[in-house]
Amino acid sequence: MTKRNDIINIISNLRNSANSFIVEKLTEEGAAGLVLSHGAILVALYENGPQPMNAICLRVNRDKSTLTVLVRKLETLGYVKREPDKKDKRSTILHLTEKGTAFRPIFERISADLCQKIWGDTSENESEAICKQLTEMTRRLKV
Repeated sequence: MTKRNDIINIISNLRNSANSFIVEKLTEEGAAGLVLSHGAILVALYENGPQPMNAICLRVNRDKSTLTVLVRKLETLGYVKREPDKKDKRSTILHLTEKGTAFRPIFERISADLCQKIWGDTSENESEAICKQLTEMTRRLKV
């Protein structure tokens, strides 16, 4: 089988390896219990501050029930808190806690280490081309 025909397996192996790398680094940093899916929520909060849960659903491409499970775990671990929206009682606002805010430098270091490990000495042009191709593949599958 050619690599062209094995793209899904290659991507799957990359995802699994990246996930294992992240979990190992999180454990080393004393952040056991966090998983890859939590990272997307934390990034949304790091970049945009407190937000309604429905805005985070759209940002991280998860449905409300899945996001609720992930947020409950982040709450249990002490990284986020939920509060009712004062303007709309049907909505819940998600906030970082002090622990969640303090975790940001660790999160960014692990992310940088992962990128360095993945890309190695790949040029900027090569990495942009790879990302462009993967994005286009994803777009074609969503049609």
